[in-house]
Amino acid sequence: MNTEDTERFRRWQKTTVDQLGYAINLFLTFGVAALGYCFALLRDTVFPGSSARCLMILTLITLGLSLFSGVLCTLNRLADFRGTARRIRQDASAPSKEELRIVGKITWCLFYIEVITFSAGVGLLGVVLLLTYGYKLK
Repeated sequence: MNTEDTERFRRWQKTTVDQLGYAINLFLTFGVAALGYCFALLRDTVFPGSSARCLMILTLITLGLSLFSGVLCTLNRLADFRGTARRIRQDASAPSKEELRIVGKITWCLFYIEVITFSAGVGLLGVVLLLTYGYKLK
């Protein structure tokens, strides 16, 4: 790889790292908002039938898992950055390249879990809203 290719790779790698951080924060923000909306619904709404109540509980669980995995993802990324900085400084306590590669894979796995559980939670919330207020669409 020549120096121009190396420089391009570094720029794209930095862009990827930045965009991952934005995406994690975006889904964390949306997750907090959706969970807040669920709690407002719980306070002000009487759910018709047990299916709507069960789906609402499942919605709360999936959105909670989304937030939990998002927070873990953020903490894992910080550990990754810290380990990488130690490796660059050639610190004796620096993790190996393989350990950092595993931490990076865990970050992406947690991000995917965050996105999937958020999507499931929002989908379930939509079903709950249709079951609860669908009669008003007539």
